[in-house]
Amino acid sequence: MQTLLQDLRYGIRTLAKTPGVAILIIVTLSLGIASSTLLFNMVRQWVLNAATFPHSDQLTVLWEIDTKKGWENSCSAPDFNDWREQNAVFENLSAWTTTNFNLTGKDRPERILGARVSANFFETLETQPLMGRAFRPEEEQTGDAHVAILGYGLWHDRFNSDRNEIGKTITLDGETYTVIGVMAEDFHLPLMGRSNLWVPLALTEKERTDRDNGWLNVLGRLKPGVTVAQAQQAMDPIAQRLEKLYPATNTNSGIFVNSLRHEEGKHVGDQGIYMSFCVGVCILLIACSNVAGILLARALARQKEMALRISLGAGRFRIVRQLLTENIWLFLLAAALGIFLSAWGGEWVTSAIPFTNRGYLPNYGRVYVDFATLAYSVGIALFTAVIFGLAPALQSSNPSLTTTLKDAGSSASVSLRGRRMRKVLIVFEVALALMALVPAGLMIKWMKNINNVDLGFRPEHVLTAQIALAETKYPDLGPAAAFYDRLLDRLRALPQVTSSAVTQYIPFGMNYASVEMFFPGRPAPDPGSIPFTAITAATPGYFSALGLQMIRGRFVSDQDASDSPPVIVIDQTLANRYFPGQDPLGQKIQLSRESNSQRTVVGVVRDLHLTTDFNNPPSCESYIPFAQSPSRSITVVLRSAGDPLPLVAALREAVASLDPDQPVSEAIPLSQLVSDQEAPFRVFTQFSDFFGLLALFLAAIGIYGVMAFIVSGQTKEIGIRMALGASPRSVQKLVLAHSVRLTFVGILLGLAGAAALARMLAGLLFGVSVTDPTIYLAASAVLGVAIFLASYLPARRAAAVDPMVALRHE
Repeated sequence: MQTLLQDLRYGIRTLAKTPGVAILIIVTLSLGIASSTLLFNMVRQWVLNAATFPHSDQLTVLWEIDTKKGWENSCSAPDFNDWREQNAVFENLSAWTTTNFNLTGKDRPERILGARVSANFFETLETQPLMGRAFRPEEEQTGDAHVAILGYGLWHDRFNSDRNEIGKTITLDGETYTVIGVMAEDFHLPLMGRSNLWVPLALTEKERTDRDNGWLNVLGRLKPGVTVAQAQQAMDPIAQRLEKLYPATNTNSGIFVNSLRHEEGKHVGDQGIYMSFCVGVCILLIACSNVAGILLARALARQKEMALRISLGAGRFRIVRQLLTENIWLFLLAAALGIFLSAWGGEWVTSAIPFTNRGYLPNYGRVYVDFATLAYSVGIALFTAVIFGLAPALQSSNPSLTTTLKDAGSSASVSLRGRRMRKVLIVFEVALALMALVPAGLMIKWMKNINNVDLGFRPEHVLTAQIALAETKYPDLGPAAAFYDRLLDRLRALPQVTSSAVTQYIPFGMNYASVEMFFPGRPAPDPGSIPFTAITAATPGYFSALGLQMIRGRFVSDQDASDSPPVIVIDQTLANRYFPGQDPLGQKIQLSRESNSQRTVVGVVRDLHLTTDFNNPPSCESYIPFAQSPSRSITVVLRSAGDPLPLVAALREAVASLDPDQPVSEAIPLSQLVSDQEAPFRVFTQFSDFFGLLALFLAAIGIYGVMAFIVSGQTKEIGIRMALGASPRSVQKLVLAHSVRLTFVGILLGLAGAAALARMLAGLLFGVSVTDPTIYLAASAVLGVAIFLASYLPARRAAAVDPMVALRHE
């Protein structure tokens, strides 16, 4: 122990003698450790440990899956009940659906995101309220038991953390609910987003018997010892039985069982995060290679010291231990700085994610430093200190005593083994840097393609806001439609509003409706093959407010009143797919299985994108008059001549003048809504670009250092060449040719590694092939230029060597 302490003290004194080298090593290595640690945290906290509930390995998510098309969908209430009653592999199956509530009362009206959940929902998650109790089974069976559980944030912000709120009543959508519990602050199911309020599912009679509409999400807890694969095998026969019993609704309908961890990982883009972690490891290895090159140079500079110590009786093991102790000091200091940088990087990642998106990420998108982070950083610091510091230590501990001591007064030459090791480092760094650059290039092209997508509408200068009228206050849809008519009259009177509308759904909103389509006069499609169309009901101003483009006919207009013939406007995709070679205007489309739901096509609009699923072409979309299909829940769309945000206050005033208890929520410019939906792509691209540039920078610096050291060790050889007639230009070409050969080998190895790494992104990048040769060539060219520049300065230095000075010096 005394010897170890002596080594530590001596190591500190040695490092203090060369503070510049020590700082260079610490900063270089800390960048590699920070990159790797930050991405390690993202993998662990967002993917591997995303589900933080007790015994989370037993938690699963169940989807109804179209066995023909592979689409995953929510299930209907009758299907969920059948799944729950007929399975023998789940301890609990619970259902939930997110919804919004109008919270009114003593304070301002507020729209709250919440969920309807089955009574055993919290039991399935094995979690209980922080205060109060969970739901009871009987509260799920009837809508008379109006009880609610508050989220911690809602309880803290709206009710001032009042513990006496338990047992009191609140008003949701005009109905009275009794607060029975408050969830803990850390309770969060990312699939629910920012849900802050829960009420019993309490199915209505219509919901309980309707198999046509899938709207429930299903969460299950497996029985002990049951695997996901076994659960899948047990659920397949249930789906097959339901398909036989209910062919009209369950044909081609299967059940897909997925672990909650995998489901949440898929939600955050686990493949991309895994790929980024691999890039982080590449950066760490590049930094370690740089440090290994510096340590080799220090080892050469200290050969005389080591030879003298060995000649005085020091053992080789003692020398190696002393040098490794010095390295461990450096690597631990680098780990400390790396942890600090990774914590700062985690804050940057969180701040780059829009607030509205964070609710759908584990831990609300936070990436934090904890004990596992510290253990990982210190662990890789110690590991790399030994691995990358061992070779220089072994080289220093085994000098040729006669040659080294005889050369006192001249600089030692680079040994053949040392040259080979440095060549390996150059090849290694080039390959790793290319493995980081290629994904960055793929991401840049991906983001460029996304930015060039024609959305089919103009989101600039458009304000959107959500309004949902309570059914208790507006039991009939007629008064609800009249409310929105009066609201639009007030909004049109605003001088800055150029067009206004209300609609059920908007592009890039959280959801949209789909309905079945039938075509009168054509054979009925087979069950499971019925086509669907996304549909929204809108007022006439929607066309101009959103900036849609008319192809043929007209959009819905004021003449399409509730008592007028039913009409529909379709998009190009629907027209081309179902009316090829025909004039779609005047054609009939039936939007349900009821024959009285036929509508006449009066217009065709250009396709638009409803979501960020740019890998697939736009789906079939349709528009019907809001007057013919009114709704209590709508989105207000206002186009302004300038910045739309000042319209928010005017909109709230207009709504309050009609109904003081009616909240307006999610008032946001449409351009920001689109930007928020595209934010994951943008953040991921910035992330990849930063790490690609960092890898390029570290590799260039490292290769410059290695090449400079090789040139300095060949001063005598260069002097002899020039004394025998070699020109400075030929010497410069010799050094550059050496660098080019090593770079070429590194690029070949890097291309193979980059291709393997890029496969993790296959199918994720819109309009980009992960084997796109232009990306690989461009990345290779950028890397080649950087390395050429890094090698040029040592080559110039070699060409400037004075033969007489070099020979006399040696």
